[in-house]
Amino acid sequence: MSIPTQVADARAVLGRRLARLRENAGLTQAQAAARIRYSRSAVARAEATGVCSRDFCRLTGRLYGAGDGLALEHDRIEALALAARSQAARQARQRRHPPPRAPAPPEENDVTFTALEAACPYCGKPVAVLTRQSTALLPLGTPEPRAGGYA
Repeated sequence: MSIPTQVADARAVLGRRLARLRENAGLTQAQAAARIRYSRSAVARAEATGVCSRDFCRLTGRLYGAGDGLALEHDRIEALALAARSQAARQARQRRHPPPRAPAPPEENDVTFTALEAACPYCGKPVAVLTRQSTALLPLGTPEPRAGGYA
């Protein structure tokens, strides 16, 4: 699954979660908007698309009794979106300025991203940590003998 697809799916899940939490709290979009001091259309847009600010997620999490879970989810989605933008920019640069030598083998382009939730070791605030993992396959062969007779 590509990163842009992961971002879109994660935002859709966040939007559905926001709507479900609001409905479970027994609030209309207008009532929720008034309590968090956002517009009703901002609540509707967040529920329909999952696109909203971290502050919006933090406030709705407190209003609906979800704690910081929504803000952490927002951070994870933003980390994935940043990875997607970085990857797209890197690919655009490579298209504009191809490397002077032979391109890397296709096996080295197998890159996955993982978002983890953690706490900052200094202040303890929740953060999303994005890790990039790549796989490179190397050919198997007989090692060359080294000087001294030992491999």
